[in-house]
Amino acid sequence: RQHLGPLEDEADQRTPLPFVFLLGNHSSGKSSFINHVLERRVQNTGVAPTDDGFTIIVPGKEDMDQAGPSLVGDPDMGFSGLRSFGPSLIHHTQLKIRKDLGVNNIILVDSPGMIDSPTDTMANMGPGQVRYDRGYDFDGVTRWFAERADVILLFFDPDKPGTTGETLSVLTNSLAGLDHKLHIVLNKVDQFKKIHDFARAYGSLCWNL
Repeated sequence: RQHLGPLEDEADQRTPLPFVFLLGNHSSGKSSFINHVLERRVQNTGVAPTDDGFTIIVPGKEDMDQAGPSLVGDPDMGFSGLRSFGPSLIHHTQLKIRKDLGVNNIILVDSPGMIDSPTDTMANMGPGQVRYDRGYDFDGVTRWFAERADVILLFFDPDKPGTTGETLSVLTNSLAGLDHKLHIVLNKVDQFKKIHDFARAYGSLCWNL
């Protein structure tokens, strides 16, 4: 076929393996889920925010970490298109290659926990905007990953089943039209002591959504 240049190449890039994109509110259990699925401690976990960037986890023969510039500079990985979001996003992106994983045929992309109060956001900002400035277009980056992902998992914590400002923006903008590959996960259900607690959290999440 006719070769139209490097911009076309980046637009057509595909990752070497299918990939799952994980989104969720702060402390919704994304990192714990990743460690459980991969049967290795790959991501740090905790109640406080543990990561403020995107982490791409790939199976490999040896453990290795690469910074964002090296990742987007490798055309074989399929993430060169992230350059268009600027250096701040690139420096908030990293690649983790890990051996001996429980699953070796997919790529997992972890995202920073979504935050902010929906009331404050709706009252003080315009449509699709959030007060917290990450230094890059979070909605746009999320849309970029979501369009290329094979599966999108959106996590919620039973203790905080509400939607944050960023979650509202992501649901209405970044994930619009991608319902066919979006799965909403009410995580940490083992914390419920009674079925009534589950019903309340489930109802609250559905109402907020």
